[in-house]
Amino acid sequence: MIQRLQSVYMLLAAIALAVCFVFDEDMRPSGLTLCLAVISFFNIFLYKNRVRQARVCLGVMLAGIVYYIFLAIRQPQLGWYSALPMVAVLLLFMARKRIVKDEKLVRSLDRIR
Repeated sequence: MIQRLQSVYMLLAAIALAVCFVFDEDMRPSGLTLCLAVISFFNIFLYKNRVRQARVCLGVMLAGIVYYIFLAIRQPQLGWYSALPMVAVLLLFMARKRIVKDEKLVRSLDRIR
């Protein structure tokens, strides 16, 4: 469901990670940012299982943080594209927050029935 706000956040995170992959010449063979971008993009389509979607979102966030730390250690001179993994982590954090909010709303409505 693309009209959900968390879907937009995950799409923007996938775009940010893909741009980071394109502009990062030294880390290109690892392909971790491309893998995270693909996972983040396909996570949009897990909207029917919000718990799994939140877990995948958390996993991509943790992998993005680890990648950013690895990038900062390996390259002391960081370019403008180096901020994109942290932007993606922030967007995924906001998406996960909205996913959990939706899950709480659905569970509260199930109790009313």
